[in-house]
Amino acid sequence: MRKNRFYFRMAFMPLLILLVIFFLPLCFNLSRAFFTEEGFTLDLLKEVFFDRYTYRILSFTLLQASISSLVSVLVALPGSWLYANYRFRFKSFFLSLSTLCFVLPSILVVLGFVIFYGNSGFVNDLYRLITGSDGSVKFLYSFRAIIMAHAFLNIPIALNLISSAWAHYPANEEKASRMLGASALRTFTKITFPRLRGTILSAFLLIFLFCFTSFSIILVLGGGPEYTTLEVEIYRTNNIALDSARASSLSIFSFLANLIILAIYLHFSKTEESREKSNSDRAVPIKRTGIKIFLFIYNILLLVFFLGPLLSIPARSFWSTSKRYGEGFSLKSYEELFGMRSSIGMMSDALTALFNSIVIALVTGLTAVMLSLFLSLYVSKRKSRLAETFSMLPLAVSSVTLGLGYYIIKAHLHSSSLLVSYTLVILAHLVIALPFSMRTVTPVAKNINRRITDSAAMLGSADWRTCIFVEIPMLSSVLGKAFIFSFALSMGEANATLTLSEGRVITLPILLYRLINSYNYQGACAVGTLLIVSSLIVFLVSHLVTGREKDNA
Repeated sequence: MRKNRFYFRMAFMPLLILLVIFFLPLCFNLSRAFFTEEGFTLDLLKEVFFDRYTYRILSFTLLQASISSLVSVLVALPGSWLYANYRFRFKSFFLSLSTLCFVLPSILVVLGFVIFYGNSGFVNDLYRLITGSDGSVKFLYSFRAIIMAHAFLNIPIALNLISSAWAHYPANEEKASRMLGASALRTFTKITFPRLRGTILSAFLLIFLFCFTSFSIILVLGGGPEYTTLEVEIYRTNNIALDSARASSLSIFSFLANLIILAIYLHFSKTEESREKSNSDRAVPIKRTGIKIFLFIYNILLLVFFLGPLLSIPARSFWSTSKRYGEGFSLKSYEELFGMRSSIGMMSDALTALFNSIVIALVTGLTAVMLSLFLSLYVSKRKSRLAETFSMLPLAVSSVTLGLGYYIIKAHLHSSSLLVSYTLVILAHLVIALPFSMRTVTPVAKNINRRITDSAAMLGSADWRTCIFVEIPMLSSVLGKAFIFSFALSMGEANATLTLSEGRVITLPILLYRLINSYNYQGACAVGTLLIVSSLIVFLVSHLVTGREKDNA
């Protein structure tokens, strides 16, 4: 009990901070739907909840999220079978793509798709070269583009989750089934799929949650009001129509929908965590030629799909289409980016945006790690489902809704201070990063060998000394990984910042968004290359940290 009291006191401040930085802006946002200048009213809610247009937007939001999730899972299933059951070269590299895609800013994916699949993009240039025609294939600004961009972000996540679970299920029953004469299809439907059903559903729901709250991809690649989702409508209602009361009512509608999805996801993820799994490796070397060919084709298609849009960004950053500066190879955007050439456009803000992004990401990452450390240790000691669920609640609120809440707080403060703007942006980023940091640290904290900590206590070590000198060093690798994820999420966060900054706090994703809207694609690609480099560094460091954890296991 003494230990429990110590860890509760240690977790009390993070819980209080989370309560303030999450629920306070949420309450400020949602209260606008109930209180007007005339006083308390339910008319705004009734208008939104019984409006056919709201349900039309909801139906499209559900449709695009469902199809995006289904496509991601279906494409990932063959790869999951290959990666779980066979050993081959570069297997860890392909699985690590999930880390890279997870930390990629969605606005960067938008830029990559514009450069790779656009009318003047690499795919259509190749099409015109092959066919000899002047036409093009329309990819962008369509429903197909939305699904492709969501699949780009989420296929590796589904691949990693499903293959990881599949690899830990023993192969004895499946081998026995095949030896008794059952076909491969019957073995899969009767033995393998029932085992994987929960994992597949959990992966589907997680991706569904991400796609349901998608913003930048819908806003840019959707191409018009026909493809409006709840998050895009909230942003347009508040920032373009300037109707914050209706935007708050829509936020309530979105929050309730997200809460239902999150509750279902947490239920299935907890069920999967409680299932017994084997530590044995079921993967075997590939002997059949057909499987080798299938693996080669699958991996090549994955590489083209993922690396094509990403590599097109740095390639385009060196190519000018401006008649003023000359067409062809050019370093103009990088010279403007690093202040080597004067610029009267938005590129003059590039160094400021880079500095802002790094500072905000550093503060966000360090704070998220500290809070998740204290909360995770408390959850692991008390086995507190309530505290763990509470820390996951920010997943039920989109970054647009959260940004709108902080925007309203800023309006109530009546402050024009730049420091206030920076502080609110950092707090919004912290709320977004904390659940992912918690999901990284908590499983490892739960698996700490309690005999070691109990031995320290029996030898007279105070609780705080055991925590600092025993438990924290045991969590050092995963804390580093949590910091990397939090840093990367903050570096790429655009939705809440776009809603909140009012043009005063410029980060790399915000600058990237503005450059895309102004059709300065070479400048956008130079800024995008900086984001790719930062994401790649995160990817490599995370890969090294994960490898070190496996070596020490």
